[in-house]
Amino acid sequence: MNIMKLFKKIAYLSISCLIILLTFAFTVKKGKTEDFKGALNFLIISDWGWNGFKSQQEVADQMAAYAEKTEPKFIISCGDNFQVQGVASVQDPLWISNYENIYKNISLQVDWYPVLGNHDYKGNTQAEIDYSKISRRWRLESHYYTFAKKINDSVSARFIFLDTSPFVTEYYNKPGFPDIIKQDTAQQLIWLKEVLKNSKEQWKLVFGHHPIYSASHVHGNTIELIEKIKPILKKYHAQVYFSGHDHDLQHLKEQNEPIDYFVTGAGGEPRPSSSNKMTLYSNSVPAFSSVILFGDSLQVNFINSKGDKIYSYKRSYK
Repeated sequence: MNIMKLFKKIAYLSISCLIILLTFAFTVKKGKTEDFKGALNFLIISDWGWNGFKSQQEVADQMAAYAEKTEPKFIISCGDNFQVQGVASVQDPLWISNYENIYKNISLQVDWYPVLGNHDYKGNTQAEIDYSKISRRWRLESHYYTFAKKINDSVSARFIFLDTSPFVTEYYNKPGFPDIIKQDTAQQLIWLKEVLKNSKEQWKLVFGHHPIYSASHVHGNTIELIEKIKPILKKYHAQVYFSGHDHDLQHLKEQNEPIDYFVTGAGGEPRPSSSNKMTLYSNSVPAFSSVILFGDSLQVNFINSKGDKIYSYKRSYK
């Protein structure tokens, strides 16, 4: 009788342990929103510099929640990291109120690769570069820069970060952009051609603040980039261009052309969106983007401030 009781007790404990393990495994699996095995995934946010106001904090909170589940390798900012006036120095209090105290969740403590926006140019752009020497995660090494990331044993991606504000003519005719005239756009174009020409990576992803194409009635197309940047991207087979500036979400593509254009400028203050004949998607909600490189394919998701995936697009690099 004692032996039977012992066997029953052992069986009961074994079943209980099995139930606990299965429950844990199911919970972990359920918590993952995507299967990113063997993929390179990262987040994109733009036009977010509102000191937590507008919808910046709500978007930041959902980024943190999404990052906890998906573990992005890094985060990219497409500019206007500081709205209104930019920063004055690396000690500017805006670093704390606008960035460090907003994106403070441990899941967001990964490398951030920003570009400069037109509002950043209303402050000290060199201070944003120099902050990289202070911050563990802020990685703005220059006005424009590039690096490559390996996806798997046979596929890699080239990431190219542009400084688009100096190409825009109107900023030279307005007060309040002290660093604009210091930039050499001709040299940046030479650099861009060389980077793309010598790139051996299968994926070529380009990031800037100003959109090349945009259907928005607030800013819209950037004529200078259509004339100077787009031909280089097309000639050397870049597949995707990401930007902000217009405070909405857009996916545009020319008919029978290879480049996808994404506007993801809804990190803080959405503005009314619109569409045109190039538009595949347009929306005006606070949001960020998730990008997953699976090797031979790329997936772009728009995630709103409620954590909902409101748009998803997938393409190959060919």
